[in-house]
Amino acid sequence: MQHSPHKSVNLVCGVDFSRYSRHFQFLSLASSVLGLFIVYGYIQEKLFHIPGFRSHGWYLSFIQFLFVSFISYLDSTFISRSPKRRELPPYYEFMILSWMTVGTIGLSTVSLGFLNFPTQVIFKSCKLIPVMIGGIIILGKKYTLYDYCSVVLMCAGLIGFSLADQTVSPEFEPKGIVIICMALCFDAVFGNYQEKLLKKYPHFTNADIIFYTYSFGSLIIFTWLITTGQFLTSVRFASQHSDVYPLAMIYSTVGYLGVQFVLALIKSSGVLITTIVTTMRKVLTVILSFIFFTKPFTFQYVWSGSLVFLGICISIWKRNR
Repeated sequence: MQHSPHKSVNLVCGVDFSRYSRHFQFLSLASSVLGLFIVYGYIQEKLFHIPGFRSHGWYLSFIQFLFVSFISYLDSTFISRSPKRRELPPYYEFMILSWMTVGTIGLSTVSLGFLNFPTQVIFKSCKLIPVMIGGIIILGKKYTLYDYCSVVLMCAGLIGFSLADQTVSPEFEPKGIVIICMALCFDAVFGNYQEKLLKKYPHFTNADIIFYTYSFGSLIIFTWLITTGQFLTSVRFASQHSDVYPLAMIYSTVGYLGVQFVLALIKSSGVLITTIVTTMRKVLTVILSFIFFTKPFTFQYVWSGSLVFLGICISIWKRNR
């Protein structure tokens, strides 16, 4: 299928979602993001439950970035090709985005070596506010009172969820708190800068952006692993645990598909709505965490979930009024 050179396509694995209504785009893309990243979170937690794995977060990130680079190259070359595919990308802008991606995903993954999963969610749930601040500073966006109410309610609900889980098995380490806070600083500008590139270069497909971003990112992480002497240690550890590589490959594949749908959702609905959707999946991930990784239940999860649900309802009502 040929696209007009001036039309902004929204390809995900060869499917152009821009052909469909905005309502259908939101429902299909948001549900895909939720499903894929719930699986992503489950595999991530399972990996960090492997004895001795907690000190190998950077190596997991390296496998993820390298594997995603390979998949996205195949996707961008054979499936999601755009009319202007032969044009060279603005490398310096993708390098900036790569650093932000490494800082956001890599540091967040590494933090699980020093914090338990619920504690990490506490801090990650606070990214909604810096994302809005980043939107105002970078994109000059203006948000309504409904947007602020939605964000506050969702943050309060997520924190309530996380605090309830924290009382079960708190594992605070100051180093982990510093790392996740650094990840949040990158995340505050990551989504908005990504949206800015998507609007500036609409002829690049999602696969193109992921390929260049993750390729540069894998080089950054590899350099860090070699410089710090972690690379060979991590390779030896993974070779002694047969489940590491298969889980890491599934984790990377699901993560790649998730990033594809996130980029498509950013194109169709904007970074704030995308952040709300990805925040909601954290609640679902925590709920499923009780099922697959046994945890006691308290009523605090009920009212926390109600706050998140109310925040989402306000956001949906505001978008459709």
